Amino acid sequence: MTNKSFKTGAAALIVSLALGAYARADVVFHPREVGANIDFGEIRSGEEEGSDWSRQTLTRTGVYLTTSATVNEKLDFYMTIGGLFWYPTHPGEASPERLVRFGPGVGQAQGIYTFGNRNDPIGKLQFGLFPVKYNPDATNLGEYLFRSGTYPGYLITGGWSYLNSANYLAQGARFTLPTFGGRVTHDFTLFMERDYEPTSDFSPGYVITAKPTGFLELGAGVVWAHALSLNPDRLSPNKTHQDTITNGYNKNTGKPLHGEPTPADTANGKYNYPIGFYTFRGFKTMARASVDVGSLIGLDGTSLDVGSLIGLQAAAKNELKVYSEIALLGVEDQPFYYEDKTDRMPIMLGVSVPTFGVFDKLSLEGEYHKSKFRNSVGAPFYYSLPIPLDDDGTQDNPYAYADNSTKDDWHWSIYASRSIIPGIRVYAQAASDHQRHPTGPEVKPSIEPPTQKSSDWYYVFRLEFGLY
Repeated sequence: MTNKSFKTGAAALIVSLALGAYARADVVFHPREVGANIDFGEIRSGEEEGSDWSRQTLTRTGVYLTTSATVNEKLDFYMTIGGLFWYPTHPGEASPERLVRFGPGVGQAQGIYTFGNRNDPIGKLQFGLFPVKYNPDATNLGEYLFRSGTYPGYLITGGWSYLNSANYLAQGARFTLPTFGGRVTHDFTLFMERDYEPTSDFSPGYVITAKPTGFLELGAGVVWAHALSLNPDRLSPNKTHQDTITNGYNKNTGKPLHGEPTPADTANGKYNYPIGFYTFRGFKTMARASVDVGSLIGLDGTSLDVGSLIGLQAAAKNELKVYSEIALLGVEDQPFYYEDKTDRMPIMLGVSVPTFGVFDKLSLEGEYHKSKFRNSVGAPFYYSLPIPLDDDGTQDNPYAYADNSTKDDWHWSIYASRSIIPGIRVYAQAASDHQRHPTGPEVKPSIEPPTQKSSDWYYVFRLEFGLY
C-alpha cells in the first residue's frame, strides 16, 4: 500500500467513524430566534480631534438569526448571524461618504460542554466566539477587565450596538467551575486580543464570583494582557525616534524621548544614556460588589401593596440594587505616562431603580476616572505603540499634551427598557460614555469618543422585535 493510499484510507476511516458517532448522537435542535432592531438618536454635544460632533444623527437597523442545538445533553451549540445597516458618522465629510452601508457579522459561534449532571454540573467548557459578561447589573459602564486596555488604559463602551452591549465578545475558551453549592464560581479564561493592536496575542485570566448571602454578590478578576505572543518583540517596540512619535524613555530621568535627537543626546550615532521602552504587556485587575437592597429590607419578590398610596402594585424583587466596580489597568508602573496608579483606576457606581411597573429596568450609572491623558487609542491603532497619545502631531511634545484638568474625569449613563407585548421591546439610553463611532469611507473607529467631557452626551432609542 502506498503512503498516499494509506492516508486516503485513514481519512475515510476517520470520516466514517465521525459520521457514525454523529448518527448515534442524540441531537435536539431548538427553535430558531429571528429578530430585528431599529436605533435612532443624536449626539447632542461632543467633539473629536478638534471637530464638532454636536447634532450628529445616530441611526442603525440590525437583523439577526440564532440557531442552537444540544448533542447528547452534554454539548450545546449556538450560532448567531446577522447584518447591520449603518451610517458613517463624521462631521465635514462629503455626502456620498455618509450614505448607508451594510455589513454582515457573527454575533456568536460557540460550543458549551457540560461536565457531570446537566442540572448540577461539575464544570462547563465554553469555546469559540461568544459574549462574556461578569457584571450582570451593568447596563453600559463598567465591565473593565476584558474591554479596556492595559498600556494605554483606554476605556470602551458600546460598539456596533449602541445599547445592551455592556459585555465583551471573546474569542477563545472559558472554563467555569462552581464550588460550595454554586455560591462561589471560578472562571478560567484564555482569550485572543482582537480589538486593537497588537492583535492575535492570548491573554489568560481568572474571575471569581461569590454570593455569601442572598442580597450580596462579590467579584474579582485578573488578566495578564498579551502574555502569550507569537511575536513578543512587537509588545515593546524598539523605536527611539520617528518623525512624530517615539516609544523610548531615558532610564536615568524617566522622561520620554520625542522628536529628533540632538547632538547632546548622542555619541557615535547612539544615545549616551540608557534607553527603556514602553510595553503593552501587563496585568489588569478588577473588583466589584452588588447589593440587592430590595431583598435586604425584606422585599422578597412578592408584590408590595402600595395601592393606598399611589394606586399601583410594584414587583420589588431585584429592582432596587446598588452596584460598583473598580479596576486597575496596569499593575506595574512605567515612567512618565504610567507613574500614578490612581490615573489607571476607573470607578463605576450604579443603581437599579424601582419604577413600580413603569419600566422593566431603569438604571443610573456614574464613572470617575482621573487621568492626565485623553481616552485615546490613536497610538495603538495607527502606530502599534503602547503610549496614550493621538496621531495629530501633539506626540511631538508629550509634556504639553498631558491634561490635568477634570473636565473628562466624570461620565454617566441612564438606561431604561420596557416590554410592550411578547416579542416587542423598547429601550432608551442617554449617556456621556466611551462610545466610538465608525467613520467613512475607511470604516474605522474614531480614536477618541466624541463625548470626552461629562457635559458631552448623546441619546438613542431602540425598537426591538422578533420571534423567540
